[in-house]
Amino acid sequence: LMAIDAFKVSLNVPAVNLSLQVGREKVVEMTQRLGVVGVKKTCSMALGDTGITPLQHTSAYATFANGGSLSRPYAVLELYSSKGDLLYARERDEPEAPQVVSRRVAEQMNQMMQAVVTDGTAKRAALDFTISAGKTGTSSAYRDAWFVGFTGALVTGVWVGYDDFRPMANITGGSL
Repeated sequence: LMAIDAFKVSLNVPAVNLSLQVGREKVVEMTQRLGVVGVKKTCSMALGDTGITPLQHTSAYATFANGGSLSRPYAVLELYSSKGDLLYARERDEPEAPQVVSRRVAEQMNQMMQAVVTDGTAKRAALDFTISAGKTGTSSAYRDAWFVGFTGALVTGVWVGYDDFRPMANITGGSL
């Protein structure tokens, strides 16, 4: 079974086997490079057993959409004093994003995520006017369902679930 085939239909066993082959420490290190905090070395870590925020999740995917350059979330573009002086401009004052994943690896991941949309669990996310890529996910007992994806211009993350951890009625990331 090819990795892309397992990835596009969300097979769990190949993901766990890969995490064992490369080493769970390297998986944790990669999540940290992508700006995700709180992932712990566990037996099921390759399945996303640690809850992360939708913002962290979307930001990590944005790094792949960004060709492997780290994508840091932000809310403020510019800040002015009461006199109209520019105190802060994100474009001017923020350092250039570091390359945290090689361009080659980012391109390979993007191809895999495009296959998820064209031939896998995210077919409902396909757009008729542009190419999209992304990944679906569903937690145990249908407590969380999500999709994170991107086009050439936008990255978005969608999470559905109950705040009190109740399961939903067979809702999956792909059924959304």
